[in-house]
Amino acid sequence: MWIALIASYGIIKSFREVLKKKAMENRSVAEVLFFYTLFAFILVIPLSHDVFALSWRAHLVIFFKSFSIFLAWICALNSIKRLPLSIYCVADMGRMLFSILFGIIFLGEMLGWLDGAGIILVLTGITLVNLRSGKGKELEEAPKKRVLLLVLGSCILNAVSGTADKWILTTQDAPKWFLGTEIISTSQMQFWYMLYLVVLYGIYFFTLSAVKKERIHIKRNLLSPIMWMLSLLFILADRALFIANSDPNSRVIVMTVIKQCSVIVTIILGKLIYKEKHILYRTLCAILIICGIIITAI
Repeated sequence: MWIALIASYGIIKSFREVLKKKAMENRSVAEVLFFYTLFAFILVIPLSHDVFALSWRAHLVIFFKSFSIFLAWICALNSIKRLPLSIYCVADMGRMLFSILFGIIFLGEMLGWLDGAGIILVLTGITLVNLRSGKGKELEEAPKKRVLLLVLGSCILNAVSGTADKWILTTQDAPKWFLGTEIISTSQMQFWYMLYLVVLYGIYFFTLSAVKKERIHIKRNLLSPIMWMLSLLFILADRALFIANSDPNSRVIVMTVIKQCSVIVTIILGKLIYKEKHILYRTLCAILIICGIIITAI
């Protein structure tokens, strides 16, 4: 079940990337981040229960996870805005390396030989795509280094968040450092995590708007189907992710690899919507990556 949930998360993630890029055609990064997290939080309130039955320690670790994502998504959306989707989605798969490393160091997970073989295939696919990424007119030379640094920052911070998810939500009986025996439910996690994101992005958005003296388009965002759809997918994807993380049998290493199934869908959507080039080559590389995912999930 947790494997199916993570695969669902990966597929939903690919549609979210397309909607984010579409939303940023006439909006700033800060505007998209604030309004879509705000709408998502409004939608998740009816699904929440027992949200106030948490200790200050639990709030502290959830805020740490939220702050990691706060920074990660600023990096990610700035990258999505400047890169073709089919390049971004593959470059973003570099987060897998950091997730594997953090899973081994902080969660004590082990790599089997099938895991190793699958990871090698995934890394080969990523490398082959990156060898032809950023050539020609698809990526402007001026922002190239900056964009690559943004993608790297997003990969590291998302890996931190993913490791925190598993550590926070695991239902194993053994006491956890700092949290002790306290159990945080997926409903509690999603409510507070999203509330903290709304606060953080609210500060970020309104501060930037005040500094740049930009108009805040509340009605435009409130009536935008794209923003509401993005928010709904946010809720569905994260609920699937949190439930999978709460399963004692799930492993960060395997979950991280399975999430990469999003790359195929994103490449196809990049071709259909934005008419991106070199799609066949990137698709073949993605198939190699998918083979690695299947081997790792066995």
